[in-house]
Amino acid sequence: MTIATPLSTSGRWIMDANGRRVKLAGVNWAGAHQDNMVPGGLDFLDRNTIAEQIAAWGFNSVRFPFALSTVQALTSVADSQVAANPDLEGMTPWEVYLQCVNALTSAGLMVIPNCHLMYRGWCCSLSDTQGLWWNANWTYATFLSCWQQVATAFTGQPLVIGYDIKNEPRQATISGRQYNPTWGDGNQQTDFRWLYTQIGNAVLAIDPSKLVLCEGLNSAGNLQGVSAHPVTLTVPDRVVYSIHDYPQGWPSGETQAAYLSSQATNATYILSQGIAPLWIGEFGVANDTLDALQSPAQGAGNGLGAGPVSRSYGNWWQNFLALMKQLDPDWCCWHLSGTHRLGTTPSTNQVQYLEGDRPWNGLYAQDWSGAASPAVIKALQSIMAPTMGPGV
Repeated sequence: MTIATPLSTSGRWIMDANGRRVKLAGVNWAGAHQDNMVPGGLDFLDRNTIAEQIAAWGFNSVRFPFALSTVQALTSVADSQVAANPDLEGMTPWEVYLQCVNALTSAGLMVIPNCHLMYRGWCCSLSDTQGLWWNANWTYATFLSCWQQVATAFTGQPLVIGYDIKNEPRQATISGRQYNPTWGDGNQQTDFRWLYTQIGNAVLAIDPSKLVLCEGLNSAGNLQGVSAHPVTLTVPDRVVYSIHDYPQGWPSGETQAAYLSSQATNATYILSQGIAPLWIGEFGVANDTLDALQSPAQGAGNGLGAGPVSRSYGNWWQNFLALMKQLDPDWCCWHLSGTHRLGTTPSTNQVQYLEGDRPWNGLYAQDWSGAASPAVIKALQSIMAPTMGPGV
């Protein structure tokens, strides 16, 4: 599918250059933010093969996390991490990231770089000191500089359509003091509306064609502050708001009415009131069982790896589908990989996943030979096509 860039926003819609709605239906490609700063699967498959498979499954976009460490690192990646891509040997993590973006855009996929962490590792924890854009070891100036480097790198790449500024804003304890994210109060240590305005204007000064994606508070769960304090940038029609939605965040017996009401209070009012587009930048579906997709869901499975492969979803999937049917938001599932990269929580140094562990919600099988669950791919395909909006 050819995308008529540049994209912009009009009310609740993301629009192409011809005035038609573009619905983001994507997948996260994790790994570049983790300990070794290399995207998952490059030791199994050529990066172009991965990109072509994403497109063949029907996705049109990729959220591509990185850490500030990824941008700054000067050492070469380990050869073993890119074994299926020998031409990447000797490159820095950022150079590898750039080559993967080239593969994705060459396959016709839209790409959204995302600052997942400052210091590389596993995200997210309330004890990892990574919930804001600064801590005792990372400054706002460094955060800004890295984003300017990212924006400069992708100027002239029209399929790099926007930037997801900061992953899952959440509390952070820094030098013994707890800081809680705020929205619109002007506090330059905690106000994410202030951050999105500063960084958004900075990247748009480099390339005004990009979208600026702004995640909600409480680990991207709450955008209530937008109503009174929307993000306003120097370039109009560029702001997209974002939430994340996982089954473990809801009571197992949550009714559809209660789920939709809570989402409306926290975020989806942005769509119903026509304020801006809303992108569900992360949600996860277990890859080892269809039980999670049934109604009522059962939950099942003991998987390989350091963490759970699946868990009881309660009513979440059916509730999520109801939201999709009613409001048709943009989305990006978590995540692509069939194997984890080494993932250690910053500050606590707790290993969450070992290299090669099986993700509970990766789309690829653990040997990267194809889909872990074709039925999950089919379920995601059922919500890809837009059902409303200009030109639909």
